[in-house]
Amino acid sequence: MTIDPILSKLVNTPAPSGRENRVREIISERLMDLGYEPLSDSIGNLYVVIGEGRPLILLAAHMDEVGFMVKYVDEKGFLRITFLGGLNAERLPGSEIIVLGNERDYYGIIGSIPPHLSRDEKKSEITVDDLFIDVGASSREQVFEMGIEPGTTATFIGNFKDWGEFVSGKAFDDRIGCYVLLKALEDFEPPETGSIVVAFTVQEEVGLRGASVLAHSLQPNFAISIEGTIANDTPGNDESRIVTRIGEGPAIRVMDKTILASERLIKHVRKTAEDNNIPYQLQLSPYSGTDAGRFILTGAEVTSISVPVRYIHSPVALAKKDDIDFTIQLLRKLLEDPFPGS
Repeated sequence: MTIDPILSKLVNTPAPSGRENRVREIISERLMDLGYEPLSDSIGNLYVVIGEGRPLILLAAHMDEVGFMVKYVDEKGFLRITFLGGLNAERLPGSEIIVLGNERDYYGIIGSIPPHLSRDEKKSEITVDDLFIDVGASSREQVFEMGIEPGTTATFIGNFKDWGEFVSGKAFDDRIGCYVLLKALEDFEPPETGSIVVAFTVQEEVGLRGASVLAHSLQPNFAISIEGTIANDTPGNDESRIVTRIGEGPAIRVMDKTILASERLIKHVRKTAEDNNIPYQLQLSPYSGTDAGRFILTGAEVTSISVPVRYIHSPVALAKKDDIDFTIQLLRKLLEDPFPGS
């Protein structure tokens, strides 16, 4: 399977929560190339409307990725940080970072106090308070001159790679979701009645905020969040706790921390997959959530369709090309026949 170069572009572009503008520009340009007229709102969501009237179905992927915000610069020029989204502090020391300064970007490395020099002998785990970003500065004044200050954001450095059957890189949650939606839009026949909204939301990783605004604005009848989701089919995980597996096709979400999916919508998605010989798996994810958790609160029937991804919310993740392709196929068929029957 050949991967469109736009996936590498989406993945390598830094866009932590609240700073999605660079990815938004890439997506907007591709939508216009496909003949759509993208709309946006005050919070930064981007979307296109296909068709008119009711019912209305919303398919949404989020543009933001997990990252960091500078909260303090010490006198020696090290950046103390807070997290934007869910991150495991233990896995971060040594990670290469891109810091989005006011005038230009800077490379950085996440550091921490080495354990053999002892942060606290009674403390066994690294927390965000133990971490800092080193941008090669020698003073607070130098950092400020670089255009870095409290409120500046950062994220993992772009590292997309094509492995043949797999792809790897940061920000697969949710640039893979953005990618499969864009690819599904390339060649499909829209239904004769009803409306489809394809959206790219902001600030998902910090509380599903863009989705909240979009849900209240559009009041969809149906809504499907499109994600790169947890694949924990790796050593050390009990079979009963595996959320999704790489290589078994798109994951159709039955429930998570924020939703119980619509039985009617799930049946429609499953039938669409089966009628088109598209493999799929069912996902129960009791400790996580997606934008669907906000869409349901305005009365939409919801679920989520996701590409299984190993090692999300880390400096590098892994996905299988076949899963990506099958998800594109499923979304394209759903765009052509989006509405479940009674």
